[in-house]
Amino acid sequence: MARGLDAEARERLLERLSALLDQARVQRRTLTYLEVADALAIPSPQRIHKTARLVEILLKRDAEAGRPLRAALVTSRTRPGRPAEGFFDRARRLGLFDGRDPDHFHDALLAELFD
Repeated sequence: MARGLDAEARERLLERLSALLDQARVQRRTLTYLEVADALAIPSPQRIHKTARLVEILLKRDAEAGRPLRAALVTSRTRPGRPAEGFFDRARRLGLFDGRDPDHFHDALLAELFD
């Protein structure tokens, strides 16, 4: 569960996150974690941490469903154009990423999403 959110709130936010990322995909753009937190009105404290956790949950669900990994559309302000390290760690733990060349891995995910 995204820490600080009950299960019902988490599911509502995940639905909104899915819709937000579907729209970003159509627009062929990425969003920062802060933009996502603002768009979803994620409550304080630890807004970015809660947002990152929701993104990781969506990553897992998309992978399990065989869908393109929409979580790749969420990027870090400190790593312009790239997701935070937690994204790559989660992808590695899910067996989606071998840990080598994160830039190539992310570029391939974006290409699949925008194709």
